[in-house]
Amino acid sequence: MSDATQFSSFRFEVNAAVAHIVLNRSDKRNCLVREFWYDLPQAVKLAERLPEVRCILLRAEGKMFSSGIDLAVLQGLTAMGDGLELARKADHLRRTVLSLQDAISALEETRLPVIAAIQGACIGGALDVVCAADIRLAESATAFTPLEMDFGFVPDLGTVQRLTANLPSAVVADWLMDCRTVSGDEAKHLGFVSRVVADAGELESMAVALAERIAARSPVAIMGAKEVMKFTKEHGVKASLRYTATWQSSVFPGDDVANCLKAKQTGGAPSHENMADDRPLYGKEDTLQQ
Repeated sequence: MSDATQFSSFRFEVNAAVAHIVLNRSDKRNCLVREFWYDLPQAVKLAERLPEVRCILLRAEGKMFSSGIDLAVLQGLTAMGDGLELARKADHLRRTVLSLQDAISALEETRLPVIAAIQGACIGGALDVVCAADIRLAESATAFTPLEMDFGFVPDLGTVQRLTANLPSAVVADWLMDCRTVSGDEAKHLGFVSRVVADAGELESMAVALAERIAARSPVAIMGAKEVMKFTKEHGVKASLRYTATWQSSVFPGDDVANCLKAKQTGGAPSHENMADDRPLYGKEDTLQQ
């Protein structure tokens, strides 16, 4: 990898215009520790502000993608606000859950496309995380298991909402209420993942290649496609068609379309300018440390 910066709960690297967020605590089954919930949105913001980054790839080291939220974090949530008056305890817990939701939603809300490569097992809170990705890739035998019901509470970080928005409600109810394990093959059949492969090595190679192909295309077009897809979900087809016409009128006259047409004519590969460097807007520059 060409560049790296430090986060305590995962590794962040940039290579070939792709920001890699790599869960690297395989000895702890890549559980989502307390620091993860702060680090994740910060890493997404950093990726957005780096002009050379055009795609985010979320992946993990080891045999398992993630065992989900660290039990110490979960135990802390159950004890949160002890000693507070009941209404104040409830408010404190609600605001904490909202902050955890926001951490995951950063993946969905970023203008950058997000790919999740999921091997081995994806359990509980980790399922919430990958639900927020734009593209999910998996091994055939990857086990997707929601466990929240077994702990006596509703999945509250986005799995219910994002699955319900994209899959039939009966499928979601059967999956979540029974805490059922869905394999990578079944997840592809359901439409939850777009591609499956036989093993983890092939999965990583496929994910990196896909991310780099996406990153090589016009960032204006790729980010625009994600924006229009989100708008369509929120506002419907008719409103989105009108929105897309307005979007396209501002983009089509730019250099990227002309560069692509020229490349088609000459048989070459188009080259696209990076997006603007947003770092000066935030008071200090974010830098990647070797």
